[in-house]
Amino acid sequence: MKKRIFICFYIPLFFNILNTQAFISKFISPNLAQLFAYGTLGLILIGGFSMLNQKGSFTPLIKTWTIFYLAYYSFSLLANAVLNTDPPILKNLVPVIYFFGFAMLLRLPSQRPILSKILAIGFFISCLFLIYFQRINFSMDHDGISEYALDRAGGLYGDANNSAVAAILSFLFIDFSFVANTKLHKLLKGLAMAISVYALLLTFSKTGFLVFIIVLGFTYHKFFTVKRILFLIIFIPILLFNLVNWGLESDALNIVQKERVQSLVNLVTLQTDKVSFSGRDVLLENMLGYINENPILGNGLNFGNQIRGHNTIIGVWADAGILTFLIFLFLLGFYLKKAVLAPQEVKFFVLAVLATLYIYMLSLQTIINQGYLISVFVLLGYLLYEEKENSELV
Repeated sequence: MKKRIFICFYIPLFFNILNTQAFISKFISPNLAQLFAYGTLGLILIGGFSMLNQKGSFTPLIKTWTIFYLAYYSFSLLANAVLNTDPPILKNLVPVIYFFGFAMLLRLPSQRPILSKILAIGFFISCLFLIYFQRINFSMDHDGISEYALDRAGGLYGDANNSAVAAILSFLFIDFSFVANTKLHKLLKGLAMAISVYALLLTFSKTGFLVFIIVLGFTYHKFFTVKRILFLIIFIPILLFNLVNWGLESDALNIVQKERVQSLVNLVTLQTDKVSFSGRDVLLENMLGYINENPILGNGLNFGNQIRGHNTIIGVWADAGILTFLIFLFLLGFYLKKAVLAPQEVKFFVLAVLATLYIYMLSLQTIINQGYLISVFVLLGYLLYEEKENSELV
């Protein structure tokens, strides 16, 4: 049983976190990468079907995901039929297969802490790769060693923002999953979390920096007494002012990196007219134009990704219409409601993870398309009901 679960669920998930398929495709063979993808998805399907007879029920959040997927595929495929366009069905089954498999697996409460640790280790290893790749000037976008110095670290994903998400999740899952009882364990845990923060800094993600401030607030909420808050209100602006001035005036950062720092300062000081959105505002405006053309049915499966809309939430509307969009908003709100009402031991962890994923939904189109992030949503969907499950057992 344990061996089957490890092979069918955790090995495919680990490879997915490390974006192994993309590496195989770029540096070995696209055909082999395709076979590898089918193999890992096949393992998850086998594992999911083998868990059908296991005891345990699906939580309301998991059931809401099921309703969302039914609506999404029904309306988007209908839109493809009406507009006479070919839907990329196989490619878009990846998140559904991960959802099915891990929704089945995590009915077993004993698997939830294991999955949490697997995610922590996987995200942390992705941070180590990011730091090493930046050191050797390796870029997935350039298919190897870049001729010019990289402005931002793209890591295993070839994208700075996706890597920033992984770095923040590494920080959160390490803190949540591993309890340090000895000085050595505390040292190792602190070092791993510091490495995750360093990896985040290398991405130069404006969104990532702002999200991380929110994450710190949730993670260390016990630290914030009235006196400490007043101290931070005075101390942090002074510290940031000096750090920003040092960064802008020193030779440690190149021109592009200095521009991103200045853009972050403009955002924090609410000078939005001077903030660079990296063209995402134009992409969003373009996607809204397509939504106006087909607001009810949408434009078809994976349409938002095809036009590079860079917005997960609005992308659901562009793909599958207004009803699916409203169901998705309800799902996101449902998570928030349960998190706010959750016990202290999971509340602030879940809120920090949700803040990371929700905010990045506004600038990334991949949040609900990646198998490993779907497994995170499924895990949260069970963690938020553990107290109720335990009380029912008693």
